[in-house]
Amino acid sequence: MFCGKCGTKNESGAKFCEKCGNKLEEEKTPKKENKKLKNVKEKVKGYPKKVKVAIGIGIILIIGAIIALVILLNNPVKKVEDYLTSYYDNYHEDYGNKELVKIGDILRSKLDDENTLDSISKQINKTINNWVKNFNKSYNSKKDLEKAYEKLKGILEEIDNYFNGLEYVLSFEDYYNYYTEISDLYESKTNYFYAQEENSDERKYHYYNQVIESDSYYDEARKFVNNYLKDELEELRDGASELTDLGEDATNEEMLNAYISKLNYLKDNKIANSIDLSTTKDYKSLYNETAKSIVDYTKKVAEELDANLETNNVMEVIENSMDALEYNSDEYKELEELKTTYEDKLPSKLTDEYVVSYDSGTSDASYGITIDDEDYDSYVSFRFDGETKAITYRLNNEFKTLKTTIVRGPNWDADFTGEFVIYGDDKELYRSGEITKTNELKAEISLDVTDVDDLRIEFVTESEPEGWSNFYIYLVEPYLYK
Repeated sequence: MFCGKCGTKNESGAKFCEKCGNKLEEEKTPKKENKKLKNVKEKVKGYPKKVKVAIGIGIILIIGAIIALVILLNNPVKKVEDYLTSYYDNYHEDYGNKELVKIGDILRSKLDDENTLDSISKQINKTINNWVKNFNKSYNSKKDLEKAYEKLKGILEEIDNYFNGLEYVLSFEDYYNYYTEISDLYESKTNYFYAQEENSDERKYHYYNQVIESDSYYDEARKFVNNYLKDELEELRDGASELTDLGEDATNEEMLNAYISKLNYLKDNKIANSIDLSTTKDYKSLYNETAKSIVDYTKKVAEELDANLETNNVMEVIENSMDALEYNSDEYKELEELKTTYEDKLPSKLTDEYVVSYDSGTSDASYGITIDDEDYDSYVSFRFDGETKAITYRLNNEFKTLKTTIVRGPNWDADFTGEFVIYGDDKELYRSGEITKTNELKAEISLDVTDVDDLRIEFVTESEPEGWSNFYIYLVEPYLYK
């Protein structure tokens, strides 16, 4: 070895330089670098800086993925999902419930962790929902359907029995809802297969019509049903349309009555060849359109009657339309609201007002009377006694219009004559002209009674019957409008 001070070569292993006495240090033999590692380092050294950064990030991501995988595999929610999936995939009638035991162990170990228990509960519901969705699919045969149904039903029963409705697994309410859903689907899908096996179109229709809307077979079943019913529905539609084909000159009241007849026709003919047409989309559409037309024309007729101060008749029109409609339907409720609106506009009966004075032979009533087979809800009557008869009502300046109708009583003597005269506070408002048994008269009376306090009605006559017979003339349905 060489001296570090004077450079003299000394023997190997010497501790001091033989020339200058300087202490010698032992030379270290350099380690041989791994050839492969050296090559890798050389290669990496030659890479651009961006590539070196990318390699570093890749290494970090791999390490992170490994750590995440370890965490995921130890995640209780993931474990429960895996156990449920394994339980479903491997289940058969005599299959053990070891997965359920493991789920129970996880739940017991997390009783103090409300968030984890809540997450487990959500995952269990999500998984069971997927089972039910998977059940609602097409099957190759009724046997395959029954096998899938028995499996899922058995799984739900075992989960419910094992955990006894434990809050975080499957509540009784959820169990009942799932069970009901798959039972309904099973029955629906069974009907689909019965239809497939039938040769009779009528029987096919019967089974296809029982396939429920939530069933994956529904569209196919409905297509057959609709095609089968097409001719029956076409005949029904033609018969109903004839009832409302009244032409352009038809009044609103005539159209209303026609649509009421059309709706009744649809009700009366909804069963054709033992088939209930009312379950079809086309029938429901036709029925709803007709019901809507009844509402529209009822409103039009009501407006016309109200404009002519016949609001009392509006109630009858609305009620007739409501009787035709399905109780509590949207259209029925709409007419109920309309009825309430017009109730505030209803006229008062003159016969309910205070009577100031009256002559013998005059009378009034706020209840019904029938004259010559016509019914009226109120009246004022005047008897033929050979002299004028009068009755006076106190209006208190509260009304604007009086409307009433003159009606001859039955069995008039041919010689009877008379005349109505109406006064408002001693001012003549109306005179009918002579009335006989046969002459034509303007029976409708409409008077302006604005600011009238006392209304006096006179029937002027000198006619008197022979014997004890009583003959009358009437003002029927005398209404006061504000």
